[in-house]
Amino acid sequence: MNKVLIELIITNQCNKRCEYCDLDFRDKYINDDTIKFFTKFINDNKQDYFHINFFWGEPLLKFEKVKNIINNINRWNIKYSIWTNGNLLNKEILDFLYKKKVNISLSVDNITWFKNIFNIDKKYFDIIEINFINDPNFLFNSYSIFLQIIEKWFFNINFMPVFSTKKRIREDIILLWKILKKIRTFKEIDIKTFSYFNWISNDTQFILDTDWFLYNDLDSLLWLQKQYNDLSKSLRDEINNLTKNISINDKNISLEKILNGYNLSNVINLVKKIPLYQWYDWDYKILNQILKNVK
Repeated sequence: MNKVLIELIITNQCNKRCEYCDLDFRDKYINDDTIKFFTKFINDNKQDYFHINFFWGEPLLKFEKVKNIINNINRWNIKYSIWTNGNLLNKEILDFLYKKKVNISLSVDNITWFKNIFNIDKKYFDIIEINFINDPNFLFNSYSIFLQIIEKWFFNINFMPVFSTKKRIREDIILLWKILKKIRTFKEIDIKTFSYFNWISNDTQFILDTDWFLYNDLDSLLWLQKQYNDLSKSLRDEINNLTKNISINDKNISLEKILNGYNLSNVINLVKKIPLYQWYDWDYKILNQILKNVK
C-alpha cells in the first residue's frame, strides 16, 4: 500500500502577520472545482493510504471548504490534520474536527501568549498538539510560556525555533540551549524538536496549491516563501520545473501517474543548491546540533 502525504493549501492568506513568518501572502484560495477534482481523485484511489494536512496560510479562514473536502471523501484508510494559529477556533469547529478525528497542530509563539488556549475544553486535548514557535528576540518569554502550556495540561509539544527570517547572536544560541535543557527535564511531556536540516522526508509527499497543481514537496512551499525571491532566476526555474508534478484536473490523473512523477533525489539535489549562506548558514548548523543533542 502506498502512503502519500498531501499538504492541502486552502488559502494563501492569514488573519495574522507574525513577524517571523516565512510566507509571502497572496489573496488566493482553493476553488470549488479544484475541491471537486481532488475529492474524486482521493475516492478513486481507495487501495492507498492518504494523509491530508490542511496547511499554510490559515485554513480556518475557509473552514467551509475544509468541511466540504472531509465530508465528500468516502473512505476509511485516511488521516487528517490541520495547522492553525487557533484564533478562529470555536466550539462548532472543534466539534467537527473532534468528530472527524482531525489532529490539530496549534501554533503558539513566545511573543504574545495565545490566551484563547485557556478557553479550549479539555475533552478536545487528545487531538491537539502545540507547535511552540520560538522567536530569538523573545526567548526571555519562552520558559514561562512553556510552563503555562503544560499547566493547561497540553503534553504534546513541538519545540520549533524560528530559522529563516531571524538572525541570532551568540547570546541567543546559549539562551536557547539553556531553555531547551530545562524543558527536557519534564520527562512526562512529549517534547519533539524540529530542525531546519530535517526538512527532507522519506515519505512520498506533495503540496496541492491553490493553482490546481500538485507539487513535489520542497522545503515546505519554498516558492511561496519570502526567501524564494532571493534565489537566482535559474534556480527558481529549476525548482518550478522539477517540482510541479501534475494538474489535479488532468483527465488522466491517477496515483500511479503522480507517483511516477515524484523524484526524491531531484528534491534533495535542489535543496542542496539553495544558497543557505543567504539565510545565516552558521545559525542553522549550530541550531541543528542543539536540537539533536540536548537531552
